[in-house]
Amino acid sequence: MRSIAGITVGQSPRIDMTDDIRSKLAPGLELIEYGALDDMTLEEVERELKPLPGDEVLVSRMRDGRQATFSGTRIVPLVQKRIDEAEAAGADAIILLCTGGFPELRHKVPLIIPQPLFYSVAHALAGGRTIAVMVPDKAQVEQARAWWGDAGLSIQVVQASPYGGLDAIARAARSLRGSNCAFLCLDCMGFSVSMRDIARRESGLDVLLPRTLVASTVSELLG
Repeated sequence: MRSIAGITVGQSPRIDMTDDIRSKLAPGLELIEYGALDDMTLEEVERELKPLPGDEVLVSRMRDGRQATFSGTRIVPLVQKRIDEAEAAGADAIILLCTGGFPELRHKVPLIIPQPLFYSVAHALAGGRTIAVMVPDKAQVEQARAWWGDAGLSIQVVQASPYGGLDAIARAARSLRGSNCAFLCLDCMGFSVSMRDIARRESGLDVLLPRTLVASTVSELLG
């Protein structure tokens, strides 16, 4: 078996995510989970990692299912710590389980960061058309417009959290029906295959899901 480290910016285990990822992994690839927030409580996260003005806002899941919102800048050292641990444990490749933006991270084995992969695939598929993007938090709406715009994409943004109820996802997706967007990108690793299917049904759009995209990519690389 070859070892794939999955590093969430929240807490492991990500029981809401791993079945979808493992279903796309090639035979002989084993997923080992790490969490940047594994050593913290939600109260510590809210106190110590609170986004400052101008910070990227990230959203993830705590072990008990609660949503955590925190600074993308302040989480970086904790992510790097887990990368170092995974490599020391013998990981053959690492998937960062977050679609946020990250600075260059130190690594020796292949490190798959979803955001540039996600943007590149969406850009290639869009053909110059506007795409729809769903983000988890209202604080991420303007952030998404700026980042996807910098990637050369025109977007229409809707908001619904994968860590809330499915009804909110359905409503947000339904608001896109008749929008003439090329397709919908679910811009968080927290969105599941079942949520993708709801979003596809309610929006009438094809849907790009990052968690299965990165799993397929690492399988192509190592499988």
